Amino acid sequence: MKGAIFDVDGTILDTMPMWATLAQDYLKTKGVNASNEINIRMLSFTVPQAAVYMKEQYGLEITPEQIECEIQKMAEDFYRFTAPLKGGILDAIQFLHEGKIPMIVASSGIKELIEAAFARLGIEKYFSAIFTGDKNNPELFNHCLSFLNAPAEEVLVFEDGIHAIKTAKGIGMKTVLIKDIQLNYGEIKELSDYTLEDEKWKQF
Repeated sequence: MKGAIFDVDGTILDTMPMWATLAQDYLKTKGVNASNEINIRMLSFTVPQAAVYMKEQYGLEITPEQIECEIQKMAEDFYRFTAPLKGGILDAIQFLHEGKIPMIVASSGIKELIEAAFARLGIEKYFSAIFTGDKNNPELFNHCLSFLNAPAEEVLVFEDGIHAIKTAKGIGMKTVLIKDIQLNYGEIKELSDYTLEDEKWKQF
């Protein structure tokens, strides 16, 4: 193993439950008791689209731009002050660190918030770099490989998302699945080379 690439949301940080109920939780701050339907709809919306929908659907007396800013502030505060580590992930990070395996981050999140969460949790020292972008496109992973100066077949990718796993495997990397909130966990497990729990990845 010449390097390891880590996702953040659902892999290092246990943030997916927050995202899963963010719309409903936001509406509660406005005195609206919305059903879980809004959370389901949010899965197919960008934040600006969700802001427009919530204003129209629930008659909020502020602009969509204000709604968007307030939703983003809730998410940002969660990263800065609350987001915990996923169970078992620190052991994996420390194992790789002890083996002197270079580790970097590839995330679709916001770099500033990732840095804030990592600093609060004391794990920033383990990662050489944080790269953000679209993980449906191999460009981000190829950039990570260039930084690590390692061939794809000698790098492990720790991920919870099926699209990122497909992208990583498509360019020859091995993947370690982190179980999170996934409706298609069986499909992702079958696609992945390892799971975090089985620890077979440690012999890679």
